[in-house]
Formats: sequence, structure tokens, C-alpha cells
Amino acid sequence: MPPGGGEASKHGRTGKEQSRPPAIRRRDVSRPAPPFPAVASQQRRKKRRQRQPATAAGSVSSEGPLVEILARLPYPSLCRFQCVSKQWRELCSDLIGTIKSAPQNLSGFFHNNLAGNLCFRNLSGGRPLVDASLPFLRKTYQRFKLQQCSTSLLLCKCWESEDDDEFDFVVCNPMTDRAWTVLPPIKWVAEDDEGPECFELMYPFLVFDPAAPSRFAVFTPLMESVDAVAVYSSETGRWAPSSGWEDIAYPAVNPECAVLLNGMMHFLHLTVDEPLIAVLDTEGEVCREIAVPDDMLGAIPGYGSVGCSQGLLHAWYMDPHDYQLSVWVLKDYYATEEEWTLKHVVDVPRLFGEKTESDEEEEDYRRQEDGAHKYDVFAMHPEHNVIFLTDWKEVTLSYDMDSRQVHPMCTTGDFVGGLPFIPSFVDLARPFQKSLF
Repeated sequence: MPPGGGEASKHGRTGKEQSRPPAIRRRDVSRPAPPFPAVASQQRRKKRRQRQPATAAGSVSSEGPLVEILARLPYPSLCRFQCVSKQWRELCSDLIGTIKSAPQNLSGFFHNNLAGNLCFRNLSGGRPLVDASLPFLRKTYQRFKLQQCSTSLLLCKCWESEDDDEFDFVVCNPMTDRAWTVLPPIKWVAEDDEGPECFELMYPFLVFDPAAPSRFAVFTPLMESVDAVAVYSSETGRWAPSSGWEDIAYPAVNPECAVLLNGMMHFLHLTVDEPLIAVLDTEGEVCREIAVPDDMLGAIPGYGSVGCSQGLLHAWYMDPHDYQLSVWVLKDYYATEEEWTLKHVVDVPRLFGEKTESDEEEEDYRRQEDGAHKYDVFAMHPEHNVIFLTDWKEVTLSYDMDSRQVHPMCTTGDFVGGLPFIPSFVDLARPFQKSLF
């Protein structure tokens, strides 16, 4: 009998009327589904849940292809995926903890391509480790230029508009997208209490020690004063003067040739009568002077520099006439008198498959007078006896000083030199001054 049939007979309706009930009553009455298939499907689902492992039912497994996929994601994406669920937060947190505690090494180089755009090239090849377009900066700035890379942090010159003459110096960590600081104007109270002294921020040099990832410092020479350097501390968020240089006949800050070692900055100076390495502490005071190797006497800027590898101070010099490269190491850093050990000598043109011809010498001298270099050592590996060179035309390569093996990195001119980058996944303490977030 159709639903409601008994009610219809009670009011004396005919069978014909019962077979054609009003539409409104048909909408109000729902036909029940057959019970047995539903019960069977519920039983099957219950059995499947019983057969599933607990990790699949209530959490994400800490092993398997999912973890391998997540481990290959960029660090910011891994942080965002913690918001998916409680299980994903636990899994991603474990991976993030592993990444932070793992020792970091040289990963690649920031460089400009042929079109002039900032790029990043992984040392091991493949997809770039970081987004060199720095999209988090573009939320406020329309244009930026990378000035320096200090292991894990970048120092960028940023403009809010394309035609703006004013700019900011910004310190940022490209791996976290949010750990950054805008350097404030250089200002402090004058000794005569006549008001604050203000100086122009022109040539800042960033100092960052991965062993103390929550702190960094910035040095800059003061163009208005020859006996002081301004030092910015991320702990105070302020600039402070560093004085006591009245008897020093050279500028202590030379960003082109510098390296951080033993918590202090080492700046190479080739523009003085006796080349030396000035050692500064984090407050900007010159606390030591290291004599350079004897064969570097008379070296000209652009053909010599300093570096740190395996915890030891290195220096190198390339003869501008025959391009012979010499590399020294200071094994006993704390010795009273510096004793440099010649570590390696190599003919650079042969590394590039070339041979310096006599008819090219005149052209080479013209290039030197214009400030151009035919070859350049632009980086040293921090953990291995490997140096990175370019011919400033189209070839960039790495050279293993132990095995004497040459490994081409680029032969198209798209990657000619670069700034070495060691990733750090630890955020800075807090953004001082102005924040973009």
C-alpha cells in the first residue's frame, strides 16, 4: 500500500484518488531507502577502518613518500603546511627541527643573469633553493639591488618607486621571508650636547655569524669623519660611533675583501704602502693587524683577497701579468708572528683551456687600466679546498686544489661570478625599526 493509503480510505477516497495523490502531499512524504544495502555498506566501512593502521587513521606517518616530498619543499612552504591539520603540524615541525639543527654549508650563489635580473644557482644544480626575486620585499619596494651576502643574510638597496632617488638599506633572510630589518639613519648625540649628529649612510658592510643567528652588525665608514666608523647592532637597533682611529692611516672597512673568522671581521687592505689585514671586533674597534704573505707585497686591488675555509684564514693573489694564482693559509692564527704557508699555485688560463699569448698582453694591460679583470677568484668553499673562478666572459668553474680537478659550472655567460650563500633557517630576534608585516 502506498504511503498514506490507510489515511485516504478512512475519508472515503477511491482507489483512483489513492493512486494520484496531490503533489504537495508527495513532497511532504519521503520514500525510505531499502535498509539492507545501507547496513551492508556501513559494515564494510567499519571493517576497513579496523584493518587500517592507527597512523593512517589518526595521524600522518613520519616515514614514507610523503615525508620525502615534504623534505624537498622550500622552507617557507613547510612552515605554511603546519596549518593544514594537527598531524601535519607535528610532521612539519619535526622536519623543521631537523633542518634547523643540521649543519649548513655552501648551497649556491646569488648572481645577475644576462638580462640583469637577480638569480640563484644551486651548487648541486636543479631547482633554485630560494626565490631570488625576493617577493616579500616587493610588497613595499618596487625595485631593489643586492649589495652583499653575508653567509645567510642579504643586504639590499631598496627603492619604493622606480623613479625615487631615496632608498633604504634592508637586511633580510631569504629562507624565512620575514626575518629582516630596515637600517635607520645614522644619528647619535654629539659630545658637546649641541644636538644630534647625523651622517649619511653610504657604504654599509653586513657582518653575520651563523653561530649566533639572532644577532648581526653593520659597519660603515663615515664620509664626514676620517677617524670613526659607525656600527649598527641588531640587539640595540641603533648606530654607535667607533673612535680611536686617529693614528691609523687606512680605512678599516673595505667590503670587497673581507671575511668573518673567530667572531671578528678581517679586512684586506692593498692600497697602503705595506698591505695588511685589519681585524675588527663587533664594536668596530681595530684590535689587530695581520701582515700579508711576502709575495703579496705590491699587489693591486682586484687581484687579491682573503677567505675562510675549514676554520682557517686564507689569502690569495693572482699576478696580473701571467695570471698565476697563489693561495696561502695561516695555520697558527694566534702566533705572535704570522707564518703563512703556501698552499697551492696554479696557472689560471690553463684551467680555462687557454694560454696567455704575447700579442694579448697589451690588451690585458688596457683592461687592467680600465679596472676590468680577465680572471677572478670570487669565492672559496668554507669546508673544502675548492675555489670558484670566472673569466668574466662566459665561463665559471670550480677548481679542487687537492685533486686538481676542474668542474665547469656555466659556459654560456649567464652565470659569471656570484655571492656565496649559506642558508640559515633560524629567524632573527625581531624586526627593528620598520616592518613589512
